[in-house]
Amino acid sequence: MRKYTLLWSAAAVGVILHIAGIGVDAYLHSHDATLAAREGIFTLANPGHVLILTGFSLTAASLMGAALVWLNGNRLGGESRLARVLRTATLPAMALAAAGTIWVLSLGEGSATHVHSKNEAAVHIDSSPGESVAAAGTAADGHAHAAAPAANSAATAAGAAAAAADPMGEGNKHTHGTELVITPDQLVAAAEFYAKVKVSSARFENVRDAMATGYIQVTQDLPGIAAHFYNPVWSRDGRLMDPDRPEVLLYSKRLDGNWRLIGFMFSDEQVKDAPPSFFGALDVWHRHENLCFTVAGVSIKASKEACVGGLFTPQTTWQMHVWTAPGATTGVFSHDFPPISPGAFPPATRPAAQDLAVRAQ
Repeated sequence: MRKYTLLWSAAAVGVILHIAGIGVDAYLHSHDATLAAREGIFTLANPGHVLILTGFSLTAASLMGAALVWLNGNRLGGESRLARVLRTATLPAMALAAAGTIWVLSLGEGSATHVHSKNEAAVHIDSSPGESVAAAGTAADGHAHAAAPAANSAATAAGAAAAAADPMGEGNKHTHGTELVITPDQLVAAAEFYAKVKVSSARFENVRDAMATGYIQVTQDLPGIAAHFYNPVWSRDGRLMDPDRPEVLLYSKRLDGNWRLIGFMFSDEQVKDAPPSFFGALDVWHRHENLCFTVAGVSIKASKEACVGGLFTPQTTWQMHVWTAPGATTGVFSHDFPPISPGAFPPATRPAAQDLAVRAQ
């Protein structure tokens, strides 16, 4: 009887840990709009996931232990050696099978849905066995669309005709990377623009100087995309993509524990269906929906009514990050900055103005 009590108590603790993990995960997602797009099915960087798995494992192990005690106590199957072996091995085998299933499923995690800019390339794989169709998504509404079945059939027929006419066409199996339409002028313009941004960034290395210039912190220190400091004057000056007047500066404490400038963010002044274009396919514009800005930072809310005491933004303008700090392994114009996702140091717990005022005492 004592064994049952211990096992049922352990199962109850597991359930509590599992529920707590769900709560932690929900809290993290509500305070980070980019988390779902960056994390996998299970990651040790998310404490909610760790609690969920720990609680599930403890509950499962306790229940199987109770079942094993019951099987042996009732001598199910008899007293033969084979019956004892089966009673002892069946439940652990089931546990290993369940764990293997979870592991296999984690390998096939899907990609998160997000909004593409009109110039961002996307590759679509057709589900028919042995066939694949690659298409560059350039829809004017900012979304990548899959080709219609009829269009796929026409493309297949056209490809077959081309292969017959050209021995080195698509009929000849070969491997290559994704092709982006970039002109020499666009490539040169992007390089020159980034060089100007790097020079301009020297003015804002110290977050105190940024705040003195008129920048206001509007988000917390978010993993992957940092804390956003917004300049209300330069955001309405009619000058878009001006390296000397960036609409937003990006600072984070996650690199070395100090507030550090890691990039700029340029934004359009009006909410539009299609993003602007400066460098063709090199542009990586993005936008957000249903944001609630409060003194505590930014979060996602379902409606204006749910954004109590804050400023609800149903849709932002198109925005583009430009990372100036070392470590932009996914690209200087990419959405996330890998070194702060989550980063070597914990995020800031206070706004920069309050944090620096406290440290100055």
